[in-house]
Amino acid sequence: MINTLPSLNNEMLLHVLSLSKDATAIYSGNDLTIEFANNAMLEFWGKDSSIIGQSLIDAVPELQDQPFFAYLQGVFETGISKVGISAAETLRNGMLQTRYYEYEYKAVKNAAGVTYCILHTAADVTNNVLGQEAIERSREQEEALNRETSLNEELAAANEQLVSTNDELQQIQQQLNELNAELEKRVLGRTRELQESESRFRAMAEGSGIMIAVEDDASQITFLSKAWADFTGQDQATLAANGWTDFIHPDDKQKYRELYLAAFNKCEPFTGELRLRGVNDHYYWILSKGNPLFRPDGSFAGYIITCVDITEQKELEQRKDDFISIASHELKTPLTSLKASLQLMDKIKHNPTNAMMPKLIMQSRKSIQRVSALVDDLLNVRRLQQGEMQLNKTYFILSQLLNACANPIAITGSHRISITGDLELEILADEHRIDQVVTNFINNAAKYAPDCGLISMHIEQVDGVVKVSVSDTGPGIPKSKIQHLFDRYYRVDASGFQVSGLGLGLYISAEIIKRHGGEIGADSELGQGSTFWFTLPIE
Repeated sequence: MINTLPSLNNEMLLHVLSLSKDATAIYSGNDLTIEFANNAMLEFWGKDSSIIGQSLIDAVPELQDQPFFAYLQGVFETGISKVGISAAETLRNGMLQTRYYEYEYKAVKNAAGVTYCILHTAADVTNNVLGQEAIERSREQEEALNRETSLNEELAAANEQLVSTNDELQQIQQQLNELNAELEKRVLGRTRELQESESRFRAMAEGSGIMIAVEDDASQITFLSKAWADFTGQDQATLAANGWTDFIHPDDKQKYRELYLAAFNKCEPFTGELRLRGVNDHYYWILSKGNPLFRPDGSFAGYIITCVDITEQKELEQRKDDFISIASHELKTPLTSLKASLQLMDKIKHNPTNAMMPKLIMQSRKSIQRVSALVDDLLNVRRLQQGEMQLNKTYFILSQLLNACANPIAITGSHRISITGDLELEILADEHRIDQVVTNFINNAAKYAPDCGLISMHIEQVDGVVKVSVSDTGPGIPKSKIQHLFDRYYRVDASGFQVSGLGLGLYISAEIIKRHGGEIGADSELGQGSTFWFTLPIE
């Protein structure tokens, strides 16, 4: 005989629901009275079963300023269930915590279609949400790192192109002209392919990474490459509808408009330089080239316009101009002094016992030494560029070299010199070149920290290498400038470190240390002084 199990009553059904691992609650009435909540839901709220029978707003008041009451009342009034994922602040271990929940507010209706209660189920998906956010942040960081790496590679390549003679500058200009010609050739080639297959042209344009715009004979944009959206931060459709002239620098807008209209009226090519505002609100120098398009019957069809970022080229040109100006000034000063001394000596040449003669000779010698130092810097840079600087390594006591480098400063009495550390350490290196580095460090400390009184030098062995430090208590260097101190031609304004010179001394020092297999750097805080250091292999 088969035993028939009795039907589940309400109490039994609620017991079954309470055993569910999914958070479950039942609400009734417009005040959202809690008719049932299983342990999982009570744990989400940070409550116990004593809240059953209370309205939700009284039982869980921390939800009052959150949108869930409005969601539930909307479900009760409209009978339309609601699902979603949302963050909620609830009590966990006596503290408000923000967690993410995937929820469903299910409207339970009677036979007449009237909602008489809401079935609320929820699952904690905080780990999934936070994990996805972490993945997105990681992706953004990776993209930022890739952009920074790409920028560093481009800057390194650009620095290699910087040369010190007019012939080399002309060669760079010729290369740029060839590059522009090649770019124009490629764009014209893509234009011809557009006439054969518009889809093929679009695919190639999108893949080129170049900002390309196609305009019809009414100056309406018919195509913009994806590079425009990447550069401006606006989608292609918006740019095509509104145009891109709003991104032109106010000082360049009228000039570019006149250039464009003059070429447009004659259906001629045009080339112009202008500044465009990028996605970060920074303006970049752009080379814009427009080539007219013609239909098979020869009628004017519009323009294809390419825009290439030439900001780096502009900066290189500015650095070149600055360097030429600085070099001219630095050479002119000692030459002027030398000329004046020679003129005075010429006047008193028949009276060699004149008291001014020794002073004039000394002044002339200093002027010649300064010119010689400037020329040596230029020649050293040239040798470094061509790989002609050879190292003549010998064994010598490092502290003796430091003492010899410091003597000229010590003799003047302007600064006290302190040498500490491993004073007996012997190393294998090019003594002349290391002397050049140490002398540069000491002279910089004396020149740019004239009131510090004490220049400290220290020798120590660290992880199998010797480290030499030269410290002062001068005004210090801004942190934003330190990373550029060893760049070629780099100079900081008077509030920072360098105020005169060609900006080559530290660059040459860095190259000497690198060729020895060592490292070079600087540490500084404003108002606390500076420490310049380098390391060398002991053997």
